[in-house]
Amino acid sequence: MTETISDKALLEEIERRFEQKNTMLEELEFTTKKLYDLNEKLKETDSVKGEFLSLIKNVFNNPVSSLLNLSSMMQKNEDSPKTEKIKSFLNTELLKLNFQLTNIFMAAEIEAGEIGSYFSEVNLEKLFEEVISSFTYLIEEKSLAIESHIALQEVVISDTKKLHCILSNIISNACEYSFRGKKITINVDIKGKNLVIDITNTGDMILKEYKKEVFNRFKKVDKKSKARESVEGLGLGLSVVNALVDSLDGEIDYESSEEKTTFTVVLKLQEKNVAEALLGEGGNEFMFDDFDDMKEF
Repeated sequence: MTETISDKALLEEIERRFEQKNTMLEELEFTTKKLYDLNEKLKETDSVKGEFLSLIKNVFNNPVSSLLNLSSMMQKNEDSPKTEKIKSFLNTELLKLNFQLTNIFMAAEIEAGEIGSYFSEVNLEKLFEEVISSFTYLIEEKSLAIESHIALQEVVISDTKKLHCILSNIISNACEYSFRGKKITINVDIKGKNLVIDITNTGDMILKEYKKEVFNRFKKVDKKSKARESVEGLGLGLSVVNALVDSLDGEIDYESSEEKTTFTVVLKLQEKNVAEALLGEGGNEFMFDDFDDMKEF
Protein backbone atom coordinates (compact mmCIF):
# COMPACT_ATOMS: atom_id res chain seq x y z
CA MET A 1 0.00 0.00 0.00
CA THR A 2 1.47 3.32 -1.07
CA GLU A 3 1.62 6.04 1.59
CA THR A 4 0.27 9.39 0.43
CA ILE A 5 2.18 12.55 1.39
CA SER A 6 0.18 15.70 1.74
CA ASP A 7 1.15 18.85 -0.12
CA LYS A 8 1.79 20.58 3.20
CA ALA A 9 4.17 17.85 4.39
CA LEU A 10 5.97 17.88 1.03
CA LEU A 11 6.45 21.65 1.18
CA GLU A 12 7.71 21.42 4.76
CA GLU A 13 10.25 18.76 3.75
CA ILE A 14 11.42 20.85 0.77
CA GLU A 15 11.74 23.91 3.04
CA ARG A 16 13.69 21.88 5.60
CA ARG A 17 16.12 20.66 2.96
CA PHE A 18 16.61 24.18 1.59
CA GLU A 19 17.38 25.40 5.11
CA GLN A 20 19.82 22.50 5.55
CA LYS A 21 21.46 23.36 2.23
CA ASN A 22 21.75 27.04 3.19
CA THR A 23 23.29 26.05 6.52
CA MET A 24 25.81 23.84 4.76
CA LEU A 25 26.67 26.66 2.33
CA GLU A 26 27.18 29.07 5.23
CA GLU A 27 29.43 26.56 6.97
CA LEU A 28 31.34 25.97 3.74
CA GLU A 29 31.76 29.71 3.23
CA PHE A 30 32.97 30.09 6.82
CA THR A 31 35.44 27.19 6.42
CA THR A 32 36.67 28.57 3.10
CA LYS A 33 37.30 31.97 4.70
CA LYS A 34 39.20 30.31 7.56
CA LEU A 35 41.31 28.33 5.08
CA TYR A 36 42.00 31.51 3.10
CA ASP A 37 43.07 33.36 6.27
CA LEU A 38 45.22 30.40 7.30
CA ASN A 39 46.83 30.30 3.87
CA GLU A 40 47.63 34.02 4.08
CA LYS A 41 49.19 33.49 7.52
CA LEU A 42 51.25 30.57 6.15
CA LYS A 43 52.47 32.76 3.29
CA GLU A 44 53.41 35.46 5.78
CA THR A 45 55.13 32.87 7.99
CA ASP A 46 57.09 31.47 5.02
CA SER A 47 58.16 34.98 4.09
CA VAL A 48 59.30 35.73 7.64
CA LYS A 49 61.03 32.34 7.84
CA GLY A 50 62.86 33.03 4.58
CA GLU A 51 63.96 36.47 5.79
CA PHE A 52 65.01 35.01 9.14
CA LEU A 53 67.01 32.26 7.45
CA SER A 54 68.74 34.79 5.20
CA LEU A 55 69.51 37.01 8.20
CA ILE A 56 70.90 34.12 10.27
CA LYS A 57 73.05 32.95 7.34
CA ASN A 58 74.57 36.41 7.02
CA VAL A 59 75.05 36.73 10.78
CA PHE A 60 77.08 33.51 10.85
CA ASN A 61 78.59 33.22 7.38
CA ASN A 62 80.10 36.69 7.16
CA PRO A 63 82.15 36.52 10.38
CA VAL A 64 83.10 32.86 9.80
CA SER A 65 84.30 33.68 6.28
CA SER A 66 86.27 36.62 7.62
CA LEU A 67 87.83 34.48 10.33
CA LEU A 68 88.74 31.78 7.79
CA ASN A 69 90.41 34.37 5.56
CA LEU A 70 92.27 35.80 8.54
CA SER A 71 93.31 32.32 9.63
CA SER A 72 94.56 31.60 6.11
CA MET A 73 96.72 34.74 6.25
CA MET A 74 98.07 33.78 9.67
CA GLN A 75 99.16 30.37 8.38
CA LYS A 76 101.62 32.09 6.02
CA ASN A 77 103.57 33.70 8.87
CA GLU A 78 106.16 31.71 10.80
CA ASP A 79 105.83 31.80 14.57
CA SER A 80 106.96 29.88 17.63
CA PRO A 81 105.98 26.18 17.81
CA LYS A 82 103.38 26.98 20.48
CA THR A 83 101.80 29.74 18.37
CA GLU A 84 101.86 27.52 15.28
CA LYS A 85 99.98 24.85 17.21
CA ILE A 86 97.37 27.37 18.33
CA LYS A 87 96.97 28.71 14.77
CA SER A 88 96.56 25.19 13.40
CA PHE A 89 93.95 24.36 16.05
CA LEU A 90 92.07 27.61 15.34
CA ASN A 91 92.03 26.97 11.59
CA THR A 92 90.86 23.37 12.04
CA GLU A 93 88.00 24.35 14.35
CA LEU A 94 86.91 27.13 11.99
CA LEU A 95 86.85 24.70 9.06
CA LYS A 96 84.75 22.25 11.08
CA LEU A 97 82.36 25.01 12.13
CA ASN A 98 82.01 26.30 8.58
CA PHE A 99 81.29 22.80 7.27
CA GLN A 100 78.59 22.12 9.88
CA LEU A 101 76.96 25.54 9.43
CA THR A 102 76.86 25.02 5.66
CA ASN A 103 75.01 21.73 6.15
CA ILE A 104 72.59 23.25 8.67
CA PHE A 105 71.72 26.17 6.40
CA MET A 106 71.46 23.94 3.34
CA ALA A 107 69.12 21.57 5.21
CA ALA A 108 67.00 24.58 6.25
CA GLU A 109 66.83 25.79 2.64
CA ILE A 110 65.80 22.32 1.49
CA GLU A 111 63.08 22.18 4.18
CA ALA A 112 61.83 25.61 3.10
CA GLY A 113 61.84 24.61 -0.58
CA GLU A 114 64.42 27.28 -1.42
CA ILE A 115 67.02 25.27 -3.34
CA GLY A 116 66.65 26.55 -6.88
CA SER A 117 69.56 25.79 -9.20
CA TYR A 118 71.91 28.56 -10.35
CA PHE A 119 74.02 27.27 -13.21
CA SER A 120 77.52 28.49 -13.96
CA GLU A 121 80.74 27.26 -15.50
CA VAL A 122 82.47 24.93 -13.03
CA ASN A 123 86.13 23.99 -13.16
CA LEU A 124 85.93 20.58 -11.49
CA GLU A 125 89.66 20.27 -10.91
CA LYS A 126 89.76 23.53 -8.94
CA LEU A 127 86.55 22.65 -7.14
CA PHE A 128 87.98 19.32 -5.96
CA GLU A 129 91.21 21.00 -4.92
CA GLU A 130 89.30 23.45 -2.75
CA VAL A 131 87.08 20.80 -1.17
CA ILE A 132 90.05 18.53 -0.40
CA SER A 133 92.04 21.44 1.07
CA SER A 134 89.24 22.12 3.55
CA PHE A 135 89.76 18.61 4.99
CA THR A 136 93.57 18.72 5.06
CA TYR A 137 93.52 18.56 8.85
CA LEU A 138 91.64 15.25 8.75
CA ILE A 139 93.70 13.85 5.87
CA GLU A 140 96.96 14.60 7.69
CA GLU A 141 95.65 13.43 11.05
CA LYS A 142 94.80 9.99 9.63
CA SER A 143 97.75 9.84 7.20
CA LEU A 144 95.42 9.38 4.24
CA ALA A 145 96.43 9.50 0.57
CA ILE A 146 94.19 11.18 -2.01
CA GLU A 147 94.35 9.92 -5.59
CA SER A 148 92.18 11.75 -8.12
CA HIS A 149 91.52 11.05 -11.79
CA ILE A 150 89.51 13.85 -13.42
CA ALA A 151 89.14 12.99 -17.10
CA LEU A 152 87.83 16.41 -18.08
CA GLN A 153 89.80 19.14 -19.82
CA GLU A 154 86.96 21.63 -20.04
CA VAL A 155 84.56 23.17 -17.54
CA VAL A 156 81.05 21.82 -17.10
CA ILE A 157 77.78 23.65 -16.53
CA SER A 158 76.27 22.99 -13.12
CA ASP A 159 75.39 24.58 -9.78
CA THR A 160 78.71 25.32 -8.07
CA LYS A 161 77.29 25.79 -4.58
CA LYS A 162 75.41 22.49 -4.69
CA LEU A 163 78.36 20.60 -6.19
CA HIS A 164 80.65 21.99 -3.50
CA CYS A 165 78.27 20.84 -0.75
CA ILE A 166 77.77 17.40 -2.34
CA LEU A 167 81.51 16.78 -2.72
CA SER A 168 82.33 18.17 0.73
CA ASN A 169 79.97 15.76 2.46
CA ILE A 170 81.02 12.66 0.53
CA ILE A 171 84.74 13.41 0.83
CA SER A 172 84.30 14.25 4.52
CA ASN A 173 82.62 10.88 5.09
CA ALA A 174 85.33 9.10 3.09
CA CYS A 175 87.97 10.67 5.37
CA GLU A 176 86.02 10.07 8.59
CA TYR A 177 85.35 6.40 7.85
CA SER A 178 88.69 5.50 6.27
CA PHE A 179 91.17 3.37 8.17
CA ARG A 180 94.43 5.09 9.01
CA GLY A 181 97.03 5.22 6.26
CA LYS A 182 94.62 4.14 3.52
CA LYS A 183 93.87 5.73 0.16
CA ILE A 184 90.83 7.63 -1.04
CA THR A 185 90.30 7.46 -4.79
CA ILE A 186 88.29 10.01 -6.75
CA ASN A 187 87.26 9.30 -10.35
CA VAL A 188 85.40 11.87 -12.46
CA ASP A 189 84.27 11.18 -16.01
CA ILE A 190 81.54 11.89 -18.54
CA LYS A 191 79.42 8.95 -19.63
CA GLY A 192 76.92 9.81 -22.32
CA LYS A 193 75.16 12.98 -21.15
CA ASN A 194 76.00 12.43 -17.51
CA LEU A 195 78.75 13.54 -15.16
CA VAL A 196 79.81 10.54 -13.08
CA ILE A 197 81.73 10.94 -9.82
CA ASP A 198 83.03 7.92 -7.88
CA ILE A 199 84.61 8.40 -4.44
CA THR A 200 86.11 5.25 -2.89
CA ASN A 201 87.62 4.65 0.54
CA THR A 202 88.81 1.67 2.57
CA GLY A 203 87.12 1.63 5.95
CA ASP A 204 83.96 0.73 7.77
CA MET A 205 81.52 -1.35 5.76
CA ILE A 206 77.93 -0.08 5.43
CA LEU A 207 75.69 -3.10 5.85
CA LYS A 208 73.01 -3.78 3.22
CA GLU A 209 70.17 -3.47 5.74
CA TYR A 210 71.02 0.22 6.11
CA LYS A 211 70.63 0.88 2.38
CA LYS A 212 67.29 2.67 2.79
CA GLU A 213 68.29 4.50 5.96
CA VAL A 214 71.72 5.89 5.16
CA PHE A 215 70.31 8.95 3.36
CA ASN A 216 67.78 9.77 6.10
CA ARG A 217 68.23 12.92 8.14
CA PHE A 218 69.86 12.57 11.57
CA LYS A 219 70.45 8.87 10.89
CA LYS A 220 73.79 7.37 11.89
CA VAL A 221 74.18 3.70 11.09
CA ASP A 222 77.75 3.16 12.20
CA LYS A 223 77.44 2.73 15.95
CA LYS A 224 80.46 0.41 16.08
CA SER A 225 82.83 2.29 13.81
CA LYS A 226 86.42 1.08 13.80
CA ALA A 227 87.60 3.96 11.64
CA ARG A 228 86.17 6.89 13.58
CA GLU A 229 87.95 7.70 16.81
CA SER A 230 85.26 10.12 17.93
CA VAL A 231 81.59 10.64 17.01
CA GLU A 232 80.97 14.08 15.54
CA GLY A 233 78.51 15.64 13.14
CA LEU A 234 74.75 16.03 13.06
CA GLY A 235 73.77 13.20 10.72
CA LEU A 236 72.66 15.73 8.09
CA GLY A 237 75.33 15.20 5.44
CA LEU A 238 73.99 12.39 3.26
CA SER A 239 70.37 13.56 3.53
CA VAL A 240 71.49 16.98 2.26
CA VAL A 241 73.51 15.33 -0.52
CA ASN A 242 70.54 13.18 -1.55
CA ALA A 243 68.25 16.24 -1.81
CA LEU A 244 70.80 18.30 -3.74
CA VAL A 245 71.55 15.48 -6.19
CA ASP A 246 67.81 15.03 -6.77
CA SER A 247 67.41 18.78 -7.41
CA LEU A 248 70.06 18.50 -10.14
CA ASP A 249 68.21 15.62 -11.88
CA GLY A 250 70.79 13.16 -10.64
CA GLU A 251 71.13 9.96 -8.65
CA ILE A 252 73.34 8.81 -5.80
CA ASP A 253 74.07 5.28 -4.66
CA TYR A 254 76.83 3.30 -3.00
CA GLU A 255 78.37 -0.14 -2.90
CA SER A 256 80.10 -1.33 0.25
CA SER A 257 82.20 -4.35 1.15
CA GLU A 258 84.90 -5.22 3.66
CA GLU A 259 87.48 -4.07 1.08
CA LYS A 260 86.01 -0.71 0.07
CA THR A 261 83.00 1.61 -0.06
CA THR A 262 82.23 3.59 -3.21
CA PHE A 263 79.71 6.41 -3.43
CA THR A 264 78.63 7.18 -6.99
CA VAL A 265 76.97 10.44 -8.02
CA VAL A 266 75.47 10.69 -11.50
CA LEU A 267 74.41 14.18 -12.58
CA LYS A 268 72.73 15.19 -15.81
CA LEU A 269 75.03 17.49 -17.76
CA GLN A 270 73.60 20.87 -18.67
CA GLU A 271 74.18 22.06 -22.22
CA LYS A 272 75.73 25.50 -22.36
CA ASN A 273 73.37 26.84 -25.02
CA VAL A 274 70.36 25.67 -22.99
CA ALA A 275 71.63 26.84 -19.60
CA GLU A 276 73.13 30.08 -20.89
CA ALA A 277 70.22 32.17 -19.67
CA LEU A 278 70.77 30.82 -16.16
CA LEU A 279 74.56 31.18 -16.11
CA GLY A 280 75.77 33.15 -13.12
CA GLU A 281 78.42 35.78 -13.57
CA GLY A 282 81.88 34.62 -12.62
CA GLY A 283 81.14 30.88 -12.49
CA ASN A 284 82.80 29.35 -9.45
CA GLU A 285 85.29 32.18 -9.09
CA PHE A 286 83.62 33.24 -5.83
CA MET A 287 85.26 30.27 -4.17
CA PHE A 288 88.75 31.41 -4.99
CA ASP A 289 88.70 35.21 -5.23
CA ASP A 290 88.91 35.82 -1.49
CA PHE A 291 92.04 33.73 -1.14
CA ASP A 292 93.64 35.28 -4.22
CA ASP A 293 93.02 38.73 -2.79
CA MET A 294 94.72 37.75 0.43
CA LYS A 295 97.97 37.19 -1.46
CA GLU A 296 98.32 40.94 -1.76
CA PHE A 297 98.73 41.36 2.02
